[in-house]
Amino acid sequence: MKTSRILFALSLSILAFTAQAQIKVIPKVGVNFSGVGANLNDFRAEAHVGWNAGLDFRIGSRGPVFLYPGIQFNNYTARLITNISKDPSLRFQDETTIQAIKAPLDLGIRLNRKNALLNLVLRGGVTPTMILGVQEKNGIAFNKSSLNQFTWGANAGLSLDVLFLTVDLNYELGLNNYFAAAQGRNNVFSVSAGIRF
Repeated sequence: MKTSRILFALSLSILAFTAQAQIKVIPKVGVNFSGVGANLNDFRAEAHVGWNAGLDFRIGSRGPVFLYPGIQFNNYTARLITNISKDPSLRFQDETTIQAIKAPLDLGIRLNRKNALLNLVLRGGVTPTMILGVQEKNGIAFNKSSLNQFTWGANAGLSLDVLFLTVDLNYELGLNNYFAAAQGRNNVFSVSAGIRF
């Protein structure tokens, strides 16, 4: 009961803040590169490369420090190798794909004067990730249950604003294991571009 009252009060505070704050909405798309691998029974799984699309929000961006949350759909490829001693040639379109939702909860810090032609924004925070599904393509038994359904990452990034355009560089450090039955944290580097509204 006490927890629900605290959450309710926190929600009201956030709503009141966002009602008065300036909110920028940034639709964006990009590419991501994952660095994680693990030996799972008789095959090896390695996250590889993918794409992402979603929305970022800059809340209270009148000041130098502001909230910078977002919601993103991520699609990764995963290379599954049955013979670990020999890495076969595998076409990109034949790799297994993993779909996930990421919801970064960041703070942004503007590094220069607001409304300059070029704006630099430093961002950092945490990113919860939920696995939505796995599309298996090469006949190896690897599915959604092979992965931890919910993981956390710590992320840091830099945004460059040029007029109404923005380019983001972001690095996410995995904080827990990506696979359900093996050690291995998913570290993701992404490059995205978007439009500020």
